[in-house]
Amino acid sequence: MFPHSPPQAPPPGDRLTMAASFNTANFLSHAHALALTVFLRTDFGREGIGIHGLVTFVLILGYGSFAQCYAMFPFFLLWILAVICQRVRQFVNWRRGVIIHSYYNGYPWLSKRLFPRMSELNAKGVDAFLCLAIGGVIAQFDKPFGLFIMAGFASILFTEAVIVESTKRRLQAMQDAELEQRYLAEKYKSGRF
Repeated sequence: MFPHSPPQAPPPGDRLTMAASFNTANFLSHAHALALTVFLRTDFGREGIGIHGLVTFVLILGYGSFAQCYAMFPFFLLWILAVICQRVRQFVNWRRGVIIHSYYNGYPWLSKRLFPRMSELNAKGVDAFLCLAIGGVIAQFDKPFGLFIMAGFASILFTEAVIVESTKRRLQAMQDAELEQRYLAEKYKSGRF
């Protein structure tokens, strides 16, 4: 009789890590949010739609087919039109010399029009609540379509939270680098190293 060998652990490259899971969730959330933010925002960066737009394309059609939600197909056509309008706007901004971060995810024109004194970050949060409210109304008539719009609440908030946290970490890294450079400059001036 051969001794029982313990099960082999998968090679490190085959494991689903927490970072990979988070990155996948962030990518899909961004793609879903983009299905709605092209209507709620303007002045996207050159890559603000980018590869996420391709996934959004598949997501809208896939959800429409899977949920047998026929309203998703006219929505898809409107979404394509909105993306074209956003691309034209990007071109116009480029021609005017307006410099926008290439991954900027849009200025919340509708929320800022509703709440002009609100900061841009808070207005982007209002975009999420607009999706929740509009989706709730639509769900009374077409439940699958309404749920798709309502899910924008979670995807927009998640996407914005990731951007805010990423910005905080970059600012913290800049501050740490500044402190380290001051420390090294003082050591260098003292001549004791």
